[in-house]
Amino acid sequence: MYELFQLRDEKLSSQGFIAIYRWPHPDGLSCVNRVGRSANSGLLNDYPSQEPLSLVVRVYVVKCLNLNPTDPLSGKTDSYLRLKLGKRVIDDRKRYIPNQLNPTFGRVYELEASLPKDHSLLLQLWDYDATSADDLIGETRVDIENRFYSQHRATCGLALTYDETGYNAWRDREKPCQILRQLCKRNNLPLPEYWDDHVRIGKIKFLCPGLGDQTDKEERMALSVLHRWSDFPICGCALVPEHVERRPLFNPKRPGLLQGRVEMWIDMFPIDELPAKPAIDISPQPREDYELRVIIWNTENVPLVDSQFLTGEKCSDIYVKGWILPEDAQRTDVHYNSLTGEGNFNWRERCMIVRRKASVFARDETEQQVPCVLEIQVWDSDHFSKDDFLGALSLDLGKLPKGSHSSRNCKLNLLDPNTPRVNLFRLERTRAWWPLSVSKTVGHPTQGKIELELSVLPVKEAEQQPVGRGRKPPEALPPPKRPDTSFSWFRNPWKACCFVVCRYYRWRIIGCCCCIFVVLLVAAGVYAFPGYFVKRLVGA
Repeated sequence: MYELFQLRDEKLSSQGFIAIYRWPHPDGLSCVNRVGRSANSGLLNDYPSQEPLSLVVRVYVVKCLNLNPTDPLSGKTDSYLRLKLGKRVIDDRKRYIPNQLNPTFGRVYELEASLPKDHSLLLQLWDYDATSADDLIGETRVDIENRFYSQHRATCGLALTYDETGYNAWRDREKPCQILRQLCKRNNLPLPEYWDDHVRIGKIKFLCPGLGDQTDKEERMALSVLHRWSDFPICGCALVPEHVERRPLFNPKRPGLLQGRVEMWIDMFPIDELPAKPAIDISPQPREDYELRVIIWNTENVPLVDSQFLTGEKCSDIYVKGWILPEDAQRTDVHYNSLTGEGNFNWRERCMIVRRKASVFARDETEQQVPCVLEIQVWDSDHFSKDDFLGALSLDLGKLPKGSHSSRNCKLNLLDPNTPRVNLFRLERTRAWWPLSVSKTVGHPTQGKIELELSVLPVKEAEQQPVGRGRKPPEALPPPKRPDTSFSWFRNPWKACCFVVCRYYRWRIIGCCCCIFVVLLVAAGVYAFPGYFVKRLVGA
């Protein structure tokens, strides 16, 4: 059998098959058509009728991928969908998605078609323009008639499992037993017989182990046979499974150049006495904004990279930076003159991902999809040169590595991908120690430790329980208990001198003062002795 491909233009449309038979038929051989029926009643009696057939066509559009940008200023697209089936047109211009090259639609469109008249579905993706004509991004065509009459049953994909309820409920209007019975009748086969562990169709047996006494056992057995229908001899063929198509988008003005792809699937049901089931809701989950609250308590064993100019001791002026979006980076105050790598902060930071406009002149807000990764960096503050990088920590809030409850057990292997992870959005709150490093490679030495308290809560709940940044109210944090040596040498010179004198030269200064005092006493005595001696001589 040779297939005649579609030759279509605005005036003519035709499609079909060509079959060549030897006539008269050789003696001794049965003359049958493609489904095994006798040719005495006609060779083409199994082909579809030319009478009009009404259909309900449901188009599920999930998302588009890697679209070519059409806006030269933003490098994005404001995309919306337009569908055409025969004379029926759906224009979804009002619900365009702004500033996205990978827009997620999650929409279902339902159209009525009449075969063979409405044989082709046209799906177009357009770019919305407020001040000029909209631009066509790309389009794709789907042959509805070919799918509906295909022997592979492309009207509604077969699900992997049969469920009456739930998110994966059976969506075809015909159950697996009905579909299998129709296939047997169409191919002139005996009706299926259901046994405890197998299904028999004529002399062919399909094993169905492992079903036991489950509910809807026959439906599950029939579905198992449908998935293996290609194993049936002669008339068997692969039936279309449930799947999402990824179709290319092309623009007629730019032939041969891929403009992106669209993920979608199509269900078709005849309009008759048996109604179709309701459409599946594939709309994206509503966006929920969260507020992340981070309290930076302490650091330990941070590298000492500076030297005190008076004493030569190694020290670091430690501060911590944190962000989810780089433009929203926040930092703590500085723990000056840390001599042991220990830093005390008691500092709160708040981060939130929201929609924002790409620029002041942008018409719509842009929703950026960024991973929920909290970046923490520890730096050494310098007055007259660039700050020195000391260590970093990246925490995926959805796969948060379990920290250590004590700094003693905090080691770099806590960040190993094979270690236990938790979801902070389910845990909601945690406090632990995590190691700092300068590289994510295994075996790199630890660059210190940091104690953090992380909590996430919905924005509405955060508005009801407000907190201040840093140590400010509401719910102000207590000031850290830093040692007396924690001060800026540049900003507090008198305190620095007093610290150096009291700590390192105290006994020397006391000794010098005593010596000076003794010298002054001796000098005063030498100065007063001649006068006192003369007075004694003259008897004054």
